Amino acid sequence: MPIESTSPRQIWHVGFIVDQLEPAMDELSAALGLRWADIHHIKGQHLEGPAGERYLLETRVVFSLDLPLSIELIEPSPGTPNVRRGDSAFHHLGYWSDDLVAEEQHLDGLAMPCVAFRVDDDTDLRRIMLTQGPYDVLLESTNVLTSRPGLEHFYPKEAVQ
Repeated sequence: MPIESTSPRQIWHVGFIVDQLEPAMDELSAALGLRWADIHHIKGQHLEGPAGERYLLETRVVFSLDLPLSIELIEPSPGTPNVRRGDSAFHHLGYWSDDLVAEEQHLDGLAMPCVAFRVDDDTDLRRIMLTQGPYDVLLESTNVLTSRPGLEHFYPKEAVQ
């Protein structure tokens, strides 16, 4: 069932751009008692822009495992949308959606245009979409219909995987 544009979105993670994962993980673990998934190396994958741009990702990311909200740490990938936005490490709010094309149309109507998206290799559906949100923060729509190995416990209970 598609999410109606007026229904609240289920935010499942917040993303931060950090210079190095391990020191940031150590600091947040010490402060908040967080546990972390395995570090994911992203090499040779692309984000696509709405005008046909292609951004080559060469980075590492990691998600905290603790519910209800995960923290995603991302090392910057120069020349892509995955860089710091101003002085803050805060980069994006990630939430679930079951139709990223409809979500793009909805947000574009609110003057929050698509910045980039990634297509899932197995389904040809958009896997994620980054949109220019308010306050110079990106919104990351995550498709509940595509698999995110290692992050299954964050999916909404009603999601089909």
